Amino acid sequence: MPKKSPIPPEDSLLFRESIAGAQPLVQDKKWHHSTPVRPKTKVKALADQDERQLFYFSDQYEGFILQDGPQSYVAEGDDPLLSRALKRGQIQPQVTLDLHGLTQLQAKQELAALLSWCQQQQLHCACIVHGKGLGILARKVPNWLVQHPNVRAFHTAPKSWGRDGALLVLLALQSKSSHRSWDEA
Repeated sequence: MPKKSPIPPEDSLLFRESIAGAQPLVQDKKWHHSTPVRPKTKVKALADQDERQLFYFSDQYEGFILQDGPQSYVAEGDDPLLSRALKRGQIQPQVTLDLHGLTQLQAKQELAALLSWCQQQQLHCACIVHGKGLGILARKVPNWLVQHPNVRAFHTAPKSWGRDGALLVLLALQSKSSHRSWDEA
Protein backbone atom coordinates (compact mmCIF):
# COMPACT_ATOMS: atom_id res chain seq x y z
CA MET A 1 0.00 0.00 0.00
CA PRO A 2 1.46 3.34 -1.05
CA LYS A 3 2.28 5.80 1.67
CA LYS A 4 0.13 8.91 1.70
CA SER A 5 2.03 12.21 1.67
CA PRO A 6 1.06 14.74 4.37
CA ILE A 7 1.49 17.54 1.78
CA PRO A 8 -1.49 18.15 -0.51
CA PRO A 9 -0.74 17.64 -4.23
CA GLU A 10 -1.52 21.30 -5.10
CA ASP A 11 1.15 22.54 -2.62
CA SER A 12 3.68 20.09 -3.97
CA LEU A 13 2.99 21.28 -7.55
CA LEU A 14 3.31 24.93 -6.50
CA PHE A 15 6.66 24.19 -4.83
CA ARG A 16 8.03 22.40 -7.91
CA GLU A 17 7.04 25.34 -10.14
CA SER A 18 8.76 27.86 -7.82
CA ILE A 19 12.11 25.99 -7.89
CA ALA A 20 12.00 25.01 -11.56
CA GLY A 21 15.12 26.96 -12.64
CA ALA A 22 17.25 26.32 -9.53
CA GLN A 23 20.77 24.91 -9.91
CA PRO A 24 22.40 22.76 -7.21
CA LEU A 25 25.21 24.44 -5.28
CA VAL A 26 28.75 23.30 -5.95
CA GLN A 27 30.84 22.53 -2.85
CA ASP A 28 34.17 24.35 -3.12
CA LYS A 29 35.71 22.20 -0.38
CA LYS A 30 37.66 25.09 1.09
CA TRP A 31 37.96 25.36 4.82
CA HIS A 32 38.05 28.87 6.16
CA HIS A 33 39.89 28.76 9.47
CA SER A 34 41.49 31.66 11.16
CA THR A 35 44.84 30.66 12.57
CA PRO A 36 45.39 31.84 16.15
CA VAL A 37 47.93 34.59 16.54
CA ARG A 38 50.58 33.64 19.05
CA PRO A 39 52.40 36.63 20.52
CA LYS A 40 55.45 34.65 21.60
CA THR A 41 57.71 37.64 21.98
CA LYS A 42 55.20 39.52 24.12
CA VAL A 43 54.68 36.56 26.45
CA LYS A 44 58.44 36.07 26.75
CA ALA A 45 58.91 39.77 27.50
CA LEU A 46 56.30 39.61 30.27
CA ALA A 47 57.92 36.48 31.71
CA ASP A 48 61.33 38.21 31.72
CA GLN A 49 59.81 41.21 33.48
CA ASP A 50 58.25 38.96 36.14
CA GLU A 51 61.60 37.24 36.68
CA ARG A 52 63.32 40.62 37.12
CA GLN A 53 60.72 41.67 39.68
CA LEU A 54 61.07 38.41 41.61
CA PHE A 55 64.83 38.85 41.64
CA TYR A 56 64.53 40.98 44.77
CA PHE A 57 62.71 38.35 46.81
CA SER A 58 64.60 35.44 48.34
CA ASP A 59 62.75 32.90 50.46
CA GLN A 60 65.92 32.00 52.36
CA TYR A 61 66.57 35.56 53.55
CA GLU A 62 65.41 36.14 57.11
CA GLY A 63 66.35 39.77 57.60
CA PHE A 64 63.21 40.73 59.43
CA ILE A 65 62.40 38.76 62.58
CA LEU A 66 58.71 38.53 63.40
CA GLN A 67 58.17 39.97 66.84
CA ASP A 68 55.21 40.01 69.15
CA GLY A 69 53.34 43.22 68.55
CA PRO A 70 53.53 45.67 65.66
CA GLN A 71 55.94 45.12 62.81
CA SER A 72 57.99 48.16 61.88
CA TYR A 73 60.84 48.82 59.44
CA VAL A 74 62.60 51.90 58.10
CA ALA A 75 65.24 51.59 55.38
CA GLU A 76 68.78 52.47 56.33
CA GLY A 77 69.48 56.17 55.91
CA ASP A 78 65.79 57.11 55.77
CA ASP A 79 63.82 59.25 58.22
CA PRO A 80 63.01 57.17 61.36
CA LEU A 81 59.73 59.07 61.74
CA LEU A 82 58.31 57.40 58.62
CA SER A 83 57.31 54.37 60.65
CA ARG A 84 55.50 56.55 63.19
CA ALA A 85 53.62 58.38 60.42
CA LEU A 86 52.46 55.03 59.01
CA LYS A 87 51.46 53.81 62.47
CA ARG A 88 49.33 56.88 63.14
CA GLY A 89 47.63 56.72 59.77
CA GLN A 90 49.06 60.06 58.66
CA ILE A 91 49.91 58.47 55.31
CA GLN A 92 46.90 56.94 53.61
CA PRO A 93 47.42 54.02 51.22
CA GLN A 94 46.49 54.66 47.61
CA VAL A 95 46.12 50.99 46.71
CA THR A 96 45.39 47.75 48.57
CA LEU A 97 46.63 44.25 47.79
CA ASP A 98 44.80 41.33 49.40
CA LEU A 99 46.88 38.14 49.59
CA HIS A 100 44.24 35.98 51.30
CA GLY A 101 44.07 32.47 49.89
CA LEU A 102 47.25 32.73 47.80
CA THR A 103 50.22 30.38 47.94
CA GLN A 104 53.66 31.75 48.83
CA LEU A 105 54.70 31.84 45.18
CA GLN A 106 51.49 33.55 44.09
CA ALA A 107 51.78 36.06 46.94
CA LYS A 108 55.39 36.80 46.00
CA GLN A 109 54.41 37.36 42.36
CA GLU A 110 51.49 39.60 43.30
CA LEU A 111 53.67 41.62 45.67
CA ALA A 112 56.34 42.10 42.98
CA ALA A 113 53.66 43.14 40.49
CA LEU A 114 52.17 45.60 42.97
CA LEU A 115 55.52 47.25 43.71
CA SER A 116 56.24 47.56 39.99
CA TRP A 117 52.76 48.93 39.29
CA CYS A 118 53.09 51.49 42.10
CA GLN A 119 56.30 52.73 40.47
CA GLN A 120 54.59 53.06 37.10
CA GLN A 121 51.57 54.85 38.57
CA GLN A 122 53.67 57.01 40.94
CA LEU A 123 51.89 55.71 44.05
CA HIS A 124 53.90 56.11 47.23
CA CYS A 125 51.84 54.15 49.78
CA ALA A 126 50.20 50.72 49.63
CA CYS A 127 48.33 48.50 52.05
CA ILE A 128 49.23 44.81 51.86
CA VAL A 129 46.69 42.54 53.54
CA HIS A 130 48.36 39.22 54.33
CA GLY A 131 45.93 38.04 57.01
CA LYS A 132 46.71 36.22 60.22
CA GLY A 133 45.82 32.58 59.63
CA LEU A 134 48.78 30.26 60.19
CA GLY A 135 51.15 33.21 59.94
CA ILE A 136 53.07 31.97 56.91
CA LEU A 137 52.51 35.08 54.80
CA ALA A 138 52.71 37.25 57.91
CA ARG A 139 56.33 36.05 58.29
CA LYS A 140 57.23 36.05 54.58
CA VAL A 141 55.86 39.41 53.44
CA PRO A 142 58.02 41.58 55.77
CA ASN A 143 61.12 39.59 54.76
CA TRP A 144 60.33 40.12 51.09
CA LEU A 145 59.67 43.84 51.60
CA VAL A 146 62.99 44.56 53.36
CA GLN A 147 64.81 43.10 50.33
CA HIS A 148 63.19 45.45 47.80
CA PRO A 149 65.19 48.64 47.08
CA ASN A 150 62.09 50.84 46.63
CA VAL A 151 60.61 50.09 50.07
CA ARG A 152 61.36 53.00 52.38
CA ALA A 153 59.35 51.86 55.39
CA PHE A 154 56.48 49.71 56.56
CA HIS A 155 54.46 49.35 59.72
CA THR A 156 51.58 47.23 60.94
CA ALA A 157 48.45 48.89 59.63
CA PRO A 158 46.14 50.89 61.87
CA LYS A 159 42.87 49.25 62.91
CA SER A 160 40.95 50.82 60.00
CA TRP A 161 43.25 49.12 57.46
CA GLY A 162 43.49 45.64 58.98
CA ARG A 163 45.74 45.92 62.04
CA ASP A 164 47.86 42.77 62.59
CA GLY A 165 46.72 41.22 59.32
CA ALA A 166 48.06 44.05 57.14
CA LEU A 167 51.06 46.27 56.53
CA LEU A 168 51.22 49.85 55.28
CA VAL A 169 54.20 50.20 52.93
CA LEU A 170 55.86 53.47 51.95
CA LEU A 171 57.68 53.40 48.61
CA ALA A 172 60.43 55.51 47.11
CA LEU A 173 59.44 56.90 43.73
CA GLN A 174 62.00 56.73 40.94
CA SER A 175 60.76 59.70 38.90
CA LYS A 176 62.44 62.96 39.88
CA SER A 177 59.84 65.18 38.17
CA SER A 178 56.87 64.12 40.29
CA HIS A 179 58.51 62.98 43.54
CA ARG A 180 56.23 63.42 46.55
CA SER A 181 57.59 63.15 50.04
CA TRP A 182 55.68 61.37 52.78
CA ASP A 183 54.61 64.57 54.51
CA GLU A 184 52.91 65.85 51.31
CA ALA A 185 50.48 62.94 51.33
